[in-house]
Amino acid sequence: MKLVLDTGILMLILKGDPRVSDVVKEVAQGAKAYTTTANLIEIYYKTEEKLGKQTAITWFNRIAYSKDLTISPIDLELSLRAGKVKAKYKKLISIVDAVIIALAEKENATLTTTDKRLKEIKEVKVKIYEPPD
Repeated sequence: MKLVLDTGILMLILKGDPRVSDVVKEVAQGAKAYTTTANLIEIYYKTEEKLGKQTAITWFNRIAYSKDLTISPIDLELSLRAGKVKAKYKKLISIVDAVIIALAEKENATLTTTDKRLKEIKEVKVKIYEPPD
C-alpha cells in the first residue's frame, strides 16, 4: 500500500492525535508513505505561527529526517503534473494541494488529508480525516 500524507495529516501525527492512528499503524506495518518538500514548508510556517520557532524546527526535522517517509522534491515532472491539476481545479485547491495530488497520481497512492474540499478530486483515491476543531 502507498499513502501520500498531506500537511494536515502530518501535523496530526506530530501531535499524536488518535484519529490518525490507523495511518501510523499502516506505515509501521510497511505501507510506503510520501509527502513533498512543499508540505515541509507548510509544516514549518504553520507550526511557527501557532507554537513558536523551536517547535517548528523540531517538527520540521522530525518529518524531514523520518526513515518511514519519502520526501519528494518538486522536480520538472511533478511540476507539470501539478500545473495540470491546478489548471483543472482552479480555485478549489492550492498550489501545495496540486503538488500533493500530482504526487499521489504519480505514485498511484491514496491521498490522506484533512481537507474536505479534496473529496472532489477524481484523479486519485482520497481518504479524508476530520481535522481538529
